[in-house]
Amino acid sequence: MTEFTELYQKLSNIELLKIIAESEKYNPIAVETAKTEIESRQLSEQELNQAKSEITEKENAKKIDIEKRKQCEERIKKSASTLLDTINPIQNGIQTPEKVIRLTTLIFGCLAIYRLYQQLGMFEIIFHEGISDWDLSIVEYFFPTIILPITVILYWKRNKIGWILLSIFLTYSALSAIVLFFANLGREPSGISEIENLSPPVSPLVYIATLLFFGGYLFLNCKNGIRDKFKITKKAMIATIGLTLIVNLIFICSILG
Repeated sequence: MTEFTELYQKLSNIELLKIIAESEKYNPIAVETAKTEIESRQLSEQELNQAKSEITEKENAKKIDIEKRKQCEERIKKSASTLLDTINPIQNGIQTPEKVIRLTTLIFGCLAIYRLYQQLGMFEIIFHEGISDWDLSIVEYFFPTIILPITVILYWKRNKIGWILLSIFLTYSALSAIVLFFANLGREPSGISEIENLSPPVSPLVYIATLLFFGGYLFLNCKNGIRDKFKITKKAMIATIGLTLIVNLIFICSILG
């Protein structure tokens, strides 16, 4: 009798045979106790073979499971690497238009995530009130936040619609900066602290910087090399920007009355 005898008497044939087969992992006394216990059970050759067969099946299943996990990890690593390679603009051998597209995807992808996070509270309030209470001002307010994630995905896939949507977004944003610049240019303090806290004055430099950012990217997006990647003709470019300007100007005029 050893310190393992009582415990091993409760083990199954498979568990005992596994201890014997993997003897290097166990205490020598434990291995000898397992052998003694197996012998004491006087198993037939058929029972021994069946137990060994079950051990082999479990080991094979374990190996298959490990291999599947490795393959899954490799697929995840490969997908992540492909994604990073796709959006990473700092790579040797990539032509300038492709670098611009990747950098644009990265910048506006981050901007889309930030805007969604920023507007979560407003989404909760608006949806709580019900869609029936929505008007054009609500649509106009949420338009950039909703359209930008869709735009980034399509643009990343080099989809023609992605280029059109991005150009609409850039034109809309640049025009909005101009309108807000002039709207706030002659603004006088209301003298009411609550109103000032709710809508604090914004420096004209902010609107100028916004205009330069979106206007600059619009100019970059309209260059021949970029448009060729999306198969956008000059006529399509002019129509996209022109119609966006016209629709937004009509919309602004309708709000101003």
